[in-house]
Amino acid sequence: MTKDYELMVILSPKLNADEANNLNEGLLNLVVENGGEIIKTDPWGKRLLAYPIKKNQEAYYFVNYFKMDSLLVKKLKALFNINENILRHMFVVRN
Repeated sequence: MTKDYELMVILSPKLNADEANNLNEGLLNLVVENGGEIIKTDPWGKRLLAYPIKKNQEAYYFVNYFKMDSLLVKKLKALFNINENILRHMFVVRN
């Protein structure tokens, strides 16, 4: 069943701005390769974290909106978990 999702990713500050944008584009390409449809991307840029994550005080934030089959989201989560440059990610189903 296809659902609307909001994906927030927090990327490592060790990347420069271009590398962070390219990594987010790569994540969106994974969504498209798995049958998803990108609605829009909202780059927030580099921001201070509320608390340190892996000894980092700041990180790059991206909020992505897309449509995708709900069964394939688990596959994406597994891929995101093994990427060292992704500090945190969160999928939210939008109504």
